[in-house]
Amino acid sequence: MSKPKVLYTNKQEIAALKLTGSRLYVARELLDITQTDAAELLNTSKQALADAEAGRLNPLPIKLLKAAAETYDVSADWLLGLADDWECSLKIDLQRDFLTGLQRIHLKHYSKLVARQAEADEIKTRAQAALAEIVTAFELFRKSNPDFDDMPAGARLLRAVSAVQKLDYRFDYLTLKNKPTNTEIAPKSARNS
Repeated sequence: MSKPKVLYTNKQEIAALKLTGSRLYVARELLDITQTDAAELLNTSKQALADAEAGRLNPLPIKLLKAAAETYDVSADWLLGLADDWECSLKIDLQRDFLTGLQRIHLKHYSKLVARQAEADEIKTRAQAALAEIVTAFELFRKSNPDFDDMPAGARLLRAVSAVQKLDYRFDYLTLKNKPTNTEIAPKSARNS
């Protein structure tokens, strides 16, 4: 094979050739492809590829650079040292834009969820306070009226208030159970006994 014509004599151009060559080598090695197989895929000779990877192929054919970028699935800008990102920019830009948009939607949804949870916690707190007041008022009424159990619908009211108390205890237990603590927390009924 005849020695290629040397067109680049400027030190910066030679350094750029060497950088491109080293990146051609890195891209091929990352895919674990031999020089022989890569040369076949790039439609060039093994010697031309070896010279290109060593930074000795002067000038570097654009056809080889384009084929390497497509075959190795890397950015031609990265091969030339014009970009630090080795991935194909259009494809990666689209993926990054998609992921950024997805993250934005997720954060918006999450902030709405947090706001709804705060509202639900406020409603729960008020409902528990109202239920506690109803239970306390009922117990006072029952103590003040010893014949309450014999009154019409008294037993029904007693069952309803007992059911509310059980729900309140269960809700407290579940709420406290889901809080991050290091100690076991029992429901109100177990704490009062």
